[in-house]
Amino acid sequence: MQFFKVIVFLILISPHSIYAQQDNIELQEMYNADQRSRKIEKIDWSILNKEDEERRVKVFEMIKRGEIVTAKDYYNSAMIFQHGNDTIASSMAVKHMKKAVELDPTIDKWLLAAAIDRDLMRKNEPQIFGTQFIKNNETNGKFIRYKIDTTKVSDEERIKYN
Repeated sequence: MQFFKVIVFLILISPHSIYAQQDNIELQEMYNADQRSRKIEKIDWSILNKEDEERRVKVFEMIKRGEIVTAKDYYNSAMIFQHGNDTIASSMAVKHMKKAVELDPTIDKWLLAAAIDRDLMRKNEPQIFGTQFIKNNETNGKFIRYKIDTTKVSDEERIKYN
């Protein structure tokens, strides 16, 4: 009887270990490849854009199969969507980062700010956090900050998102 009580007690105090979800290893590898491909000195954008598209297709397949579960999974998939070229990808990046933050409020929120800004930029609207830059022909191809509406978010809120 004492043994039974100990087992019940252990089950009650450790529900997270029993039901804990595992991070998606394949998705983590895709995220790692996404980041590695951006750290090389001379990027071939035609190749990278194709690789990015392949990663996004795989993420959509994972979504259909219910394989994106943990905060880390949502973060990794958000980053992959962040590198898309359209509003579908940018809105998915926002959606997945919001879910990542919901599941783990301690997760780095910079990507949420960047995803929101990029989604606004893709819609030709001003960003609100100031994370996005574009090449400008008037400055000989140098990057400048994309237009920003500083009235939508306070400086304190911007700091919160890094």
